[in-house]
Amino acid sequence: MALTIVADDLTGACDAGTLFARRAPVPVTVWPDPPVPAEVAVVDTESRHLARDEATERVSGAVARRPGATSWFKKIDSTLRGHVGAEIVALLEATSTSSAVTCPAFPSQGRVVVDRVLRVEGTAVAHVVDWIRSETDRPLAWIPLAEVRAGVAVLAARLARLTGTIAVADAETDADLDTIVGAALALDRAPLLAGSAGLAQPLAERLGLHAERALLPGGRWLVVAGSLHPATRRQLTEARRAGFRVLATADAEDADESDAAVTLAREAAHVLATESFDLIALAGGDTAVAFYRTLGAVRIDLVGAPRPGLAFGHVRAPGHPALPVLTKAGGFGPPDLFVSLWKEATT
Repeated sequence: MALTIVADDLTGACDAGTLFARRAPVPVTVWPDPPVPAEVAVVDTESRHLARDEATERVSGAVARRPGATSWFKKIDSTLRGHVGAEIVALLEATSTSSAVTCPAFPSQGRVVVDRVLRVEGTAVAHVVDWIRSETDRPLAWIPLAEVRAGVAVLAARLARLTGTIAVADAETDADLDTIVGAALALDRAPLLAGSAGLAQPLAERLGLHAERALLPGGRWLVVAGSLHPATRRQLTEARRAGFRVLATADAEDADESDAAVTLAREAAHVLATESFDLIALAGGDTAVAFYRTLGAVRIDLVGAPRPGLAFGHVRAPGHPALPVLTKAGGFGPPDLFVSLWKEATT
């Protein structure tokens, strides 16, 4: 098996890919670099903020650069940011796959899909079917929670009847997501699975590739955060109180997060040139990719997840030692996330 995960931003690429690191580190590359030959490889197309046509071209290009792949997973954002529908279709067409099953649910992070509606901590965010329909004229279908909970065999038969569609499945628990994956894998011609790290986890488990919980290094940590999400801002407050070295962008509401991330990454590189740290924690996709590019990195080797939604690995950059990094999306984690992780690492 050669599995390729296609993501549209770097933190998403990492939090999904790191789940598959049971037998070997999982390499992540950033566009325009091709995926690394490996049992499981991840490519970040950096297409979330691009125009639709350019985003789909990058997805198609990722397929062309991984000719040996036998299976694919489309990593999508758990709040449906980016060109979700268009990128799913692009991957279907590039891989000559007739059907897809998609669910952005990530229960451990408070994201569920019920009655086609994506909810984050109980608040409705989007009607998933309508959201995908806005970017494709492909036939869509809805699989309600009752059909998911009828079990793998019943759901597999339903998916077989939905060949040629993009099926949107409800899910509010990890068990629901496992049933979806099990049903997809039970078919002779498995549909493309498209989801967040919530859906990637049962896939890794069923393939026998799910990594054990990663242990982080103790010692001195540098936190680099360009995300303006309130969850990250609360984490930074707690980290500063605990004495962490923190580099972060200002809280200006009209700030361009991408430009600010580049400036922040350069500041981090300058600090690393004169100081040593046992771990660099990167919060936010723009921050992570700006750091990656500032160092001239060629890949990140992922080794596991210390908690759901997080990824631990090593940045490989010419002229630099392997740098241990922790990545997380801006909206993930409780206020004491960094502090509690550090305490676990030092006890």
